Amino acid sequence: MSEQQEPTLTSMINSIKDDLTSLVNSHIELAQAEAKEAVGRMAKSSGLFLTAIAIANLAGIFIFIAAAYYLNTLGYELWISFLLVVAGLATLALILGLLAWRQIRKITLGSRTAKSLADTVQTLTTLRPGSK
Repeated sequence: MSEQQEPTLTSMINSIKDDLTSLVNSHIELAQAEAKEAVGRMAKSSGLFLTAIAIANLAGIFIFIAAAYYLNTLGYELWISFLLVVAGLATLALILGLLAWRQIRKITLGSRTAKSLADTVQTLTTLRPGSK
């Protein structure tokens, strides 16, 4: 009768280590494949999105041209009609710029993070044995 040898503890640990290494490598390969697929889709959708923005901008230009011609039908000279449209756009841009400037002035970079970090350091120093 042939007696089967039981695996040693070392061989079982090596087998487990090899299995875990293979499992981790498989997960890494899957994550890389998913990332490549996501980047490809993002590139395609961003191209479509940029095209949509460009077409919307072109439509906006034609709306403003139509508004100028409408003002012309109300009796204004054509050049005054276009000037009124430009003045309206400049006023809107100024208002939006001022609103953006107010928002920018409210931005504080990292102040909450710095306070949180200082609080953590203070807490850790008080918990350390031998500290005052």
